[in-house]
Amino acid sequence: MNKLSSAISACAYYVPDGKLTHEELVGRFGREVMEKIAQPSGIWERRIVQNGECASDLAFRAAHDLLTFHNIDRNSIDLILFATQTPDYLIPTTACILQDRLGLSKKTAAFDINLGCSQYVYSLSVGHSMIVAGVARRALIMTGDTVSRIINPKDRTNAPLFGDAGSATLLDAVSAGEGFVNFELGTDGSGHQYLIWPTSGLRQPRSTETAKEITDKLGSVRREDDMYMNGPAIFVFTLKIVTETVKALLKKSALSIDDIDLFIFHQASELIVQSSANKLKIPPEKLHYRLHDIGNSGGTTVAVALTDAWIEGRIKPGMNIVLCAFGVGLSWSAALLKWPANSLGPVCTVDYSLSPQKPSSQQAWRSR
Repeated sequence: MNKLSSAISACAYYVPDGKLTHEELVGRFGREVMEKIAQPSGIWERRIVQNGECASDLAFRAAHDLLTFHNIDRNSIDLILFATQTPDYLIPTTACILQDRLGLSKKTAAFDINLGCSQYVYSLSVGHSMIVAGVARRALIMTGDTVSRIINPKDRTNAPLFGDAGSATLLDAVSAGEGFVNFELGTDGSGHQYLIWPTSGLRQPRSTETAKEITDKLGSVRREDDMYMNGPAIFVFTLKIVTETVKALLKKSALSIDDIDLFIFHQASELIVQSSANKLKIPPEKLHYRLHDIGNSGGTTVAVALTDAWIEGRIKPGMNIVLCAFGVGLSWSAALLKWPANSLGPVCTVDYSLSPQKPSSQQAWRSR
């Protein structure tokens, strides 16, 4: 076999047991406020970590489930990437800790990718490149963020949107003609202030001043020690960049919208996904959602929606699939892949039996 490409062999995601319900937020912010947020966002419940759970715990569970369910030889994995902006520590890299927790070989290369909303597709591009270059044979790509831990609970702009999740994706070498076809990546750091955690690093140290709560004109309360998002600026950026990125990806691949079987966008909100699809004239039946009972899980949303689509039977061998993510950085990423003929399958052990019965307008989401 000519190892000239790579493909997704298996994928899994995991969300924590903790929930932040619509009614709980109604009690916090009022019903009128919450209805105005929930209707366009499509988010009626969020899964959130509890008792000190970290992003690595969620990614570990997804990876453990994937490796165990498919009986993967752990010595066959020689590369792991962990993409997150809420790591266990700044030093050491969390991927090293995950290598040990997962019982992988000490010959496994491991490093973190510090990136937010676009992290999943970026990480796939890195894993793919290393396999094609012959640096690795089999890669385990993990993502995870615990945004709920860095949002002020009184921030009515962000608290209703974000949830926590982790994912694991297995990449294997395949023959040319299958797997990843093209990537489209980009950055505009001039907009970095639109989505930022000001005191998360060394540039702005924490102090008594950064710990003071401030109420903005919309009534949201936050500190400089909390994550901040300028929603309107991000929305305008998204509508422009998603259209440009998908068109550029298809152009370099000599394909059109009609040639794509399924589009999976960053699950920032249902309004953003629908608005982007409308601008690109993507038929509703070519979209897949998974955010209504999970929330916007940052860089893991595309992995969640992809796994969910596979579970729902919406992904078949030979299909052309486009993944597109965008957000913090500002950064964006898109990938085109032809689904391989041979793969292992999706894994999700999450119990959704008590999820809210609020289906998407596209009928792509339903409680399992």
